[in-house]
Amino acid sequence: MRKNANAKVFCTQCGSELLFYLTAGERSYPLFPTYHSWPIYREYENGKPIEYLFRNSRQFRQQKIRARLLQSIEYIEKEYHLQLLEKTKNQKKRGHKNRYTIEKYYHTV
Repeated sequence: MRKNANAKVFCTQCGSELLFYLTAGERSYPLFPTYHSWPIYREYENGKPIEYLFRNSRQFRQQKIRARLLQSIEYIEKEYHLQLLEKTKNQKKRGHKNRYTIEKYYHTV
């Protein structure tokens, strides 16, 4: 995975919830809220780079948060046409195309 120093995941408190958001460059994108957990809050309050999400953890709660963060980041990439993860960058480089087009469908029917 190539280092992307501009993209970080942050967490803030809002009452009894934690709000996760992604900052890429100068913009920030909301990801999702979850219930409050002090260990999770202390870990993400100062921000963590995206590469940190790919590390292994023995804590079940950490694993679930990281999986949900990666799903949310993939959604943000599609929604705002960003290229943050290496998988997305490789697909753009290869020229990822749909296998089936409308013309192929109508010629086979």
